[in-house]
Amino acid sequence: MNINSKIRANLKIQNGIFYILLIVAVTLLAQFSLKTNIYTDWTQNSRHSLSDTSTDFLKQLQQTISVQVFVSPTYQHHAALESLITRYQRHSDFINAQYINPDFSPDLVRSLNIQQQGQIVISSGDKQQHVFDLSEQSLTNALIAVSRSQEQWLMFIEGHGERSPFNQANFNLSTWGEQLKQKGFKLQGLNLVEHSQIPNNTTAVIIASPEQAWLDGEIEIIKRYINDGGNVLWLAEPESHQHLSSLAEHLSIDFISGTIIDPNTELLGINDPQFALITEYANHPIGIATTGVTLFPQATAMEVVTDDSAWQSLPLLISAENTWSETAAIDENLELPPLFDLGDDTYGPLYLGYLLTQTSNENDNEQRIAIIGDGDFLSNTYIGNGSNLELGIALMNWLTGDDDLISIPVKTTLDNQLELTKTQSLFIGLGFLIVIPLLLLIIGFVLWRYRRRR
Repeated sequence: MNINSKIRANLKIQNGIFYILLIVAVTLLAQFSLKTNIYTDWTQNSRHSLSDTSTDFLKQLQQTISVQVFVSPTYQHHAALESLITRYQRHSDFINAQYINPDFSPDLVRSLNIQQQGQIVISSGDKQQHVFDLSEQSLTNALIAVSRSQEQWLMFIEGHGERSPFNQANFNLSTWGEQLKQKGFKLQGLNLVEHSQIPNNTTAVIIASPEQAWLDGEIEIIKRYINDGGNVLWLAEPESHQHLSSLAEHLSIDFISGTIIDPNTELLGINDPQFALITEYANHPIGIATTGVTLFPQATAMEVVTDDSAWQSLPLLISAENTWSETAAIDENLELPPLFDLGDDTYGPLYLGYLLTQTSNENDNEQRIAIIGDGDFLSNTYIGNGSNLELGIALMNWLTGDDDLISIPVKTTLDNQLELTKTQSLFIGLGFLIVIPLLLLIIGFVLWRYRRRR
């Protein structure tokens, strides 16, 4: 083929167009790589990724949250802190992170009361939370706390032997209370004898298993609070719900006599059939947020009185079909297992909890009341069993109107570690340092000898 001047000119034009397109393609790829971040985590428990709890919250976030990290560039955990914050920023554009060297910002350190390297200050508007440990759980809790639209004051009724969120005894609710405070709730005890009305800033009232009878005036205070549109969580017990029988009548609730017996507990190695296992929940955000089995020691069942009540009721917790409510006295040593007595006992499935709602005609706000036939499930002794904590947090999110947070369950991420003995570590080390290089050398020598003979 003869290449004349015309063909040579066309070839130059083609080469020029090729190089121009190549430069454009490289530029576009460079821009795409800067604006696009593809991230995958192949570890077994996704330990380098955020849990579903955090990612669900970040997807719902609609307000800018400031994250101030007080850390020196030479701090040993600086890279880990930056990596953790970056995981949050991958899922939300509303996380505004700022890394501050405390050595060069003494005034800011004093004003925010910074006490240690790596301390994180989370703020939104006038709300502020401090995070002292490098953990996803603490950081997510702080973000949830400052994102709440308003302060949520929870009033715990006192004076009748109720379970207390401020006392660490096994019977009490301090573990649950600490979790609520980490989520931004404000807790306060309230004695109705000393106060004739519920404070106006109360978001919800908690009646946690009273052991003594209430005065008529105290019950009237609660009824008046409910009539005014207040939200209530009532934790009842088989032996003490009668102390508030007039309140139950006011709410159109009738407690079933006896203690729930659940023979299915043997499947989990629990020898006491007075523990009720709940695996079936109502099709409700609280039920959806409770991802596993919940455990209720010595619970009472209830039902709604069918009348012209204005309350809309929904059974939240439903026991298994082979459970029943035992009215006879139960042997403490369980040497004589309880048996169902036709005519005296009530056979399952039974309802351990109800959600009551009604809409106010004045402001269209939905009033919410939850009645649970057991308080032990939130006690310090049992709150760590199954999904008890998830249920307790979801109940309060629903009662206080934080519906967006109901679907965010409490979740802990387990980590699997590979632990090797000294012998195993030595074997692997020698394998990489000696065996594999020697094997490659032998293969190379064999190939060299084979080619030379050919």
